[in-house]
Amino acid sequence: MKYDEFIDSIKKGIINPVYVFTGEETYLLDLAVENLIQAFMTSDQRTINLSNIEGKTSGLDDLKASCETLPFMSQRRVTILRSPEALIDKETDSDNLLNYIKSLGDHQLLLINDRNGKIKKNTKLYRHLNKIGSAVIFDKLKGKDLTDWVRSRLSGRGKEMSYTDMNYFIQQSSYSSRNITTTLYDLDNEIKKLSDYTAGKTIDRTTLDSVLIKPLDKNIFDFLGAVGSNDSDRAMEVFNDIYLMNEPIPRILYMISRQFRLLLGYVVYKEKGYASGEIQEKLKIKPYEFGKIAVQGNQMNQKRLRGILEDILQTDKNLKTLSSDQRLEMEILIIKLTKGK
Repeated sequence: MKYDEFIDSIKKGIINPVYVFTGEETYLLDLAVENLIQAFMTSDQRTINLSNIEGKTSGLDDLKASCETLPFMSQRRVTILRSPEALIDKETDSDNLLNYIKSLGDHQLLLINDRNGKIKKNTKLYRHLNKIGSAVIFDKLKGKDLTDWVRSRLSGRGKEMSYTDMNYFIQQSSYSSRNITTTLYDLDNEIKKLSDYTAGKTIDRTTLDSVLIKPLDKNIFDFLGAVGSNDSDRAMEVFNDIYLMNEPIPRILYMISRQFRLLLGYVVYKEKGYASGEIQEKLKIKPYEFGKIAVQGNQMNQKRLRGILEDILQTDKNLKTLSSDQRLEMEILIIKLTKGK
């Protein structure tokens, strides 16, 4: 079940006695938890009818004690099991929990909050909950759902943005990138920052470029462009921008290496006569990232890319085996990469 389907079921009063919440969009997950609680109790009733059980420090008996306590002046009592993997990973506890769940009554509501995504989808417990429609998956928003959410958050702050600039904002945030763990919480913080900065009602492209901090993968694309143009000054500037984001040097090097491997893959497939759509599918990357890779790939050849990857590999070895200055090693690499071959 998706987030929107779950919200619709709450509005219709169709609520199961047990749910498992999981998925990478923690903003929506947290919002759904709050909606579920509000469906049964006021703020004053929470101290009586709401319990939070920590799976790391509590056992099945503690969970049962909470679930079997009768609600007071409320239709249901809500028990939230956090860090559920501590119970579910143990086969015996998992089986006992599954058997107990099947016996829950209508006065109980058990929410298994897998906020950290640690429950394995092949467990008997998860498969059972998924089968009965009690597994709610909170994926990242896409397309119109995402732009509608951004528009709603802007409107709530008395601001607006053109459709084109809204898509630009989403691209700059790298929310849709599978390599960056950006959530709606991060987008909301950026919208707040933009709103506070903007005196008027409309947030334009100039404001976006002035205020937004480029995420790691956007900076990596800028770095590739500088290397492709043999612009050592620009490449060094972009690297310093990334470094000031407190990203570990090994992670920066990994991201750079990944993009150059994708570039090499693009060039190889293109030389073999594959169409753009086929290359994107083989590289397993999204359209936005593929567009960036294609632009850079058209400026490089296999020989140079293989040489770059050899230089990156040597730098990686130096970082792992030598007690040298990591930042200096990266600066030496940048000089090598921008010589052009």
